[in-house]
Amino acid sequence: MDEDLALGLFVMGLVASGLGLWIFAQYRRAKGGPAGWGSLVVGNVLVLALLLGVALVGGEVYYRFFYDTSDSLDYTKVSQRWFERHWQVNSSDCRDNIDYARRIAAGKRRVSFLGDSFTAGHGVNEVEDRFGNRIRRAHPEWEVHLLAQPGMDTGGELQYLQGCVDQQYELDMVVLVYCLNDVTDMFPAWAETVEAFRAETAHGGWLRRNSYLVNTLYHRIVTMRSPAMRGYYAYVAEGYRGENWERQQQRLQALRDLARSRGRQFCVVTFPFFQALGREYEYAPVHEQLNACWRRLGVPHLDLLPLYRDRPPRELMVNRYDAHPNPCAHKLAAEAIGRFLEEQMPPGARASGPL
Repeated sequence: MDEDLALGLFVMGLVASGLGLWIFAQYRRAKGGPAGWGSLVVGNVLVLALLLGVALVGGEVYYRFFYDTSDSLDYTKVSQRWFERHWQVNSSDCRDNIDYARRIAAGKRRVSFLGDSFTAGHGVNEVEDRFGNRIRRAHPEWEVHLLAQPGMDTGGELQYLQGCVDQQYELDMVVLVYCLNDVTDMFPAWAETVEAFRAETAHGGWLRRNSYLVNTLYHRIVTMRSPAMRGYYAYVAEGYRGENWERQQQRLQALRDLARSRGRQFCVVTFPFFQALGREYEYAPVHEQLNACWRRLGVPHLDLLPLYRDRPPRELMVNRYDAHPNPCAHKLAAEAIGRFLEEQMPPGARASGPL
């Protein structure tokens, strides 16, 4: 009802400005003669009000009824509505259109992707467009599960996998889908920043909470100007230095050990930061650190940076406000990851099909 009221206020403003301009035009026609400065000012103000009313109503209608996409942190009304429309979970509380059995079916290999919003398909409308679902279609001889939750970092993934084991979920091949920001759970200050941002969003003014247009524009401006948000990638870089990096390597080794203790294989796929792609990709040294880490741990590792590096970010991201991979990026990932997994499987477990 409040959202309808917000739209209604914009419509009333448009009608009032249009009516005011019509009345003023009738008045000037009846009076005749040249218009003085006062009449010119009033007329221009009424025209401006009418144009503003059209823009407000048009923008509100567009963002409320037609604009359907997400943002990186899901703090806008349009992003929250996107989740309501497109995010359905299965009995395991994972985003997917099939349920996951605990026991591996006879004659099957199981591939369990462990990851965060990149794996879950944040911003991708159809689950069948995700890399995991594409691989599932190409390999019907595999059970492909996506054990993914938005916002899950390495610490959360370790706990999540342990929880799966405790619930008698059988592991076979575990594929960690790694994102460079999986270190941020080591920095409580960042979590506090995000929570403060969300709290401010939830308790904003009435119009900001109920108008899709005002809500979207406000948060885009605030996000661009927020020092905390601009400093996000500084937290990421800090996770790959000194004691923080040592701690992260220990956590990654713990993931490897847990997966191997209950399954047959463990391997890793690493996604780059799409918004930073280009010749001067500043996180290339982090990829090199990760490659060295996985070699030392004896873990097969597919770094997707070479796959994406020469492509414009706009071709790969959901939108300019959401740096998650779009369906095109997922398709490219599915092809590369599918080949990578085939190399890890015994010859008898291989098959291929269209992605």
